Amino acid sequence: MATTSRKGSRSQARTAGRRAVADGKVRKEFWLDPAALAEAQAFLGTATERETVEMALDLVAFRCDLAAGARALGGMRLKRLD
Repeated sequence: MATTSRKGSRSQARTAGRRAVADGKVRKEFWLDPAALAEAQAFLGTATERETVEMALDLVAFRCDLAAGARALGGMRLKRLD
């Protein structure tokens, strides 16, 4: 899903001196269960907590895509290829 930037000229002026490492991202702050985060990080094999959260969100979006694909195939008649 594409996101659009809502940053105005004031925001660009404030960040002009900073390296643009957060392009296309938003800053959020959450209270997360450290045990759940560590478990997810170990399962996903990610290096950082941030990478863990980003990969988990990507997996949720992928699951949504899979569900939509399964619904689209729901009415089709399939036959063996062999």
